[in-house]
Amino acid sequence: MQSYPNPEPPMPPYDPTTPLISLHIPKTGGTSLRKVLECWFPDGRLLFHYRDGAAPPPRHSDRGPICIHGHFNGARGIGAWDYYPDATQHIIFLRDPFERFLSQWFYLNWRKQGGGFEPDLADDPSFEFWLRRRAEEQAEGRNGYSFVWHMPVPPGTADWDRVFEERFLFVGIMERYPQSLAGLAAALGKPPLTPPHVNALERDRDFGQWRSFYEKSFADEYELYAKARAWNTALLALDPQTDNSGHADHRQPV
Repeated sequence: MQSYPNPEPPMPPYDPTTPLISLHIPKTGGTSLRKVLECWFPDGRLLFHYRDGAAPPPRHSDRGPICIHGHFNGARGIGAWDYYPDATQHIIFLRDPFERFLSQWFYLNWRKQGGGFEPDLADDPSFEFWLRRRAEEQAEGRNGYSFVWHMPVPPGTADWDRVFEERFLFVGIMERYPQSLAGLAAALGKPPLTPPHVNALERDRDFGQWRSFYEKSFADEYELYAKARAWNTALLALDPQTDNSGHADHRQPV
């Protein structure tokens, strides 16, 4: 039986003649990573995969030394498998699922308070109501807010370890953001850069009492996150015994 992550090298080397797909999961430092990618892929070689209002993202060429960075959400019809099904050079940053969920809750409310239209907050739900709404959608297999839909293949169609091995060049972890960014630079043969700190919001409330409910309701996210941490540990050659799981580096973007 195959064991994962595999011995060195755990992932294939970067081929600069083939596009790099950067999977930006909301609230995992993607805005900060974008600043870094702009330095690594200058002269129009960094392209984006974001909606323009209601319009879907454009489909870019799948050839050449480019990087395509954005929200690849398959639950909303704009997944990586919808646009670039044959791509094999992906990078991603993952984060403790509950912490990411909290960060997104605060961010969406901040946007609404600033005058932005957030359809899922139109009825002014409390955190508990919004969480339970997401949990109901999760149980029905239609939770478009779950980061499992940002992977290169639909959830439930492949073993995540095999997907990491066959389709990724690097897996970053937000709780190890500076180390992961340095590891990504090494994997791509790019110069290491100081992690920028942008898009951060202060939290004015504590919802820690809902963590256990979240862990039970979104077990698939924790399964994927655990596998991602294992791959990140192997890629960074970290000692699991010194891995402070669940304690975020204070320098990470939120």
